[in-house]
Amino acid sequence: MHVGGISIEPVLDGVVRLPATAAYRSMAGTDDPKGSSEGDWAPHRGLLSEDGMLELALGGFLVRTGDRVVVVDTGVGELERGLFRGGQLLAGLSALGVAPGEVTDVVLTHLHFDHVGWTTRHGEVVFPNATYRCDVRDWEHFVGPDPGATKKLRPIEGHLEPWNGSGALLGGIDTMSAPGHTPGSTIVVVSSGSDRAMLLGDVVHCPVELLDDEWAGISDVDPELALRTRRALVKELEGSDTPVAAAHFPGLRFGRLLFGAGKRSWVVG
Repeated sequence: MHVGGISIEPVLDGVVRLPATAAYRSMAGTDDPKGSSEGDWAPHRGLLSEDGMLELALGGFLVRTGDRVVVVDTGVGELERGLFRGGQLLAGLSALGVAPGEVTDVVLTHLHFDHVGWTTRHGEVVFPNATYRCDVRDWEHFVGPDPGATKKLRPIEGHLEPWNGSGALLGGIDTMSAPGHTPGSTIVVVSSGSDRAMLLGDVVHCPVELLDDEWAGISDVDPELALRTRRALVKELEGSDTPVAAAHFPGLRFGRLLFGAGKRSWVVG
């Protein structure tokens, strides 16, 4: 994806495959969420793999703008947690011609374990010359209260420049506050002139959550606030032709939310 002179490239760390109904039944936080039955998925089979599985990518994005080399989210790392297995992100960056020491900024849409995996490794900062950036509300929510997150993230504290809410972050990169999934959940907006694209983090996990207002989310800290955030996002995107990608979309591919004939549709590319 190119936004003016800014390039955005996906960097995979791994892939999780699971039955579509199981993802929402086990992680939505309610007894019978929308998305937990075969009937819910019947109109949306095109969003699943040929064998009916939901594929959730793990990884992040490489954004090159001016003299900045920016990694947005860092995957799950070498941690094995249930079906979550990564390990490929550094090789993916290398294939794009980027070594860890060349990364100038690491932008974290939120601080769940599958987005911070390559922030540190064995207690050492992975991107030694980078400024690490996240919303201060997520830092306060996870670092200290959550022992696992604290162990993982405390080493970056000396490299950290947090933001608070929405605003300009770097040249061509802005933050849009999108709370609910976590307190500081953020959409990263990449823009150049009148062109823009959005990296949604985990505001949605699958495009189906943009198509159906009643669809459940996954692992939301505040499900009601997360739903309001998704609905507001949908209103902004409908018919805007803005390309968007989320951290778990298959292949980390971009798509557009279009509206016509009285319904929404998702178009990849």
